[in-house]
Amino acid sequence: MAAKKAGAEGASGGGKNKTIIFLVIGVVLGAVVAFGASTMILGKNKGEKKEEKTLPEHTIELDEFVVNLADGSHYAKVSIALGLEKPMEGGGEGGKLDAKILAPIRDTVITVLSSKSMEQLVSNEGKAKLKEELKEKLNELLGKEVVKEVYFTSLTLQ
Repeated sequence: MAAKKAGAEGASGGGKNKTIIFLVIGVVLGAVVAFGASTMILGKNKGEKKEEKTLPEHTIELDEFVVNLADGSHYAKVSIALGLEKPMEGGGEGGKLDAKILAPIRDTVITVLSSKSMEQLVSNEGKAKLKEELKEKLNELLGKEVVKEVYFTSLTLQ
């Protein structure tokens, strides 16, 4: 009987050890999952804050452009607004530009637009490249980084 008692105590002692091991493993796994989830949530919030863009303080609407594209058989009809951090020198009343600065800006836009083909402008990537090129060329023209963003307010390709 003593042997049976010792065997029963050993079996129940082993069961207690297994229970403790499973509890420790469960607590550790729970902590790992909670840490991973909090890191993922906090990591997304940090990433979103970095991606936030501030909108330019001022915008100037340019008149509509109708331009033959480089491929010769298509045209683009585009309305553009320029996002500026501060009012542009040579800017007139009500967000309109004076003629002395408006003509070179329009010429630059027409030159860049007419150098593109239909294939280049159809995709979103192509439109983004066009915006970036217009921004660079306009800032070269104006002599400093005045234009922060280029917005298409209307775009028709045919």
